[in-house]
Amino acid sequence: MSLKWEINGLSLELDLDNADNMERYENAFELMAKEENEIPKDGRQSERIRAYCQLFHHLYDRIFGDGTSDQIFSGIPDSVKACDEIYLSFLNFVQEQRVSAAQERAEWRAKYFPNRKQRRAAEKAVKKSAKK
Repeated sequence: MSLKWEINGLSLELDLDNADNMERYENAFELMAKEENEIPKDGRQSERIRAYCQLFHHLYDRIFGDGTSDQIFSGIPDSVKACDEIYLSFLNFVQEQRVSAAQERAEWRAKYFPNRKQRRAAEKAVKKSAKK
């Protein structure tokens, strides 16, 4: 199941039920965590903001492919607020996909793997009809 993330005029597809896509996603976040530790703690604030924004540029390029962040951030200056808003949009997209996938799995499980109460009721019905 693949959903599309609509952001700044782009439509980006990502299926997190696909092992290759999930591996890219996981690796991107692992590298992001490492890069976050490299952001300077002192010095010029402008340098810290640029380093912070680069975290997200790298994240989207690693997940969706090189050049994607240029398209996502096209015309948007390096801004903590802009990066955070786009990141929250991405996290909402991922959450929607996880919820949707979980609902789909729950529906087919309910259909094909009835719970204990349903199985017992079905067994009773079969026994009852066999006695007649």
